[in-house]
Amino acid sequence: MATQLYLMRHGQTRFNQQGRIQGACDSPLTALGKEQALAAHQYFQEQGIEFDKIYSSTQERACDTAELVSKRTDYIRLKGLKEQDFGAFEGQQEYLNPPLQGDIGYSDYFVTYGGESYQDVRQRMVETITGIMEQSDNQSILVVSHGAAIAQFFRQVLTDYPRVRMRNCALLTFTYENGNYDLLSIVDPVNKETLYQKEGSEKEKK
Repeated sequence: MATQLYLMRHGQTRFNQQGRIQGACDSPLTALGKEQALAAHQYFQEQGIEFDKIYSSTQERACDTAELVSKRTDYIRLKGLKEQDFGAFEGQQEYLNPPLQGDIGYSDYFVTYGGESYQDVRQRMVETITGIMEQSDNQSILVVSHGAAIAQFFRQVLTDYPRVRMRNCALLTFTYENGNYDLLSIVDPVNKETLYQKEGSEKEKK
């Protein structure tokens, strides 16, 4: 049987609200961000989804989201799940970001400014999440991470991936079996909106 992976982005933060670049630096969840996480908790309850294990990025915004979503504190924090480091651009206004370059995001733009390349983000995310999956046979796993890091992960493990922007608390549901990831759906649990559904897979309950 396949292992079930629920990969989630954190709730809204102060920097999200202010339109600031937020990668290696951190800012707390806003009141809305906490409400989003609690709405995701309610969504999981309605769907009857329970987790055998919970993992989170070491950053506060992800840890707080994991706790609010699961109502548990026995989660494991892993640095490999952190957001991309944007170097000297950290904390600056988002309009300073360069244009996205198709499938590779910002490419190596931020390396010049002390940041992380997209290849490095992909490598650590895939290694970290696959390490979790290999230790979690036939289990249900929640992983809370970050928008850019999640996007680089699925661009690496999927040959054909959906062009969907990661909303706060966006939830990606994968199966993992024999070293392969299969993306079943992307859901906005806050608004109970399906953003992507794999053709032929079971529809999310409403």
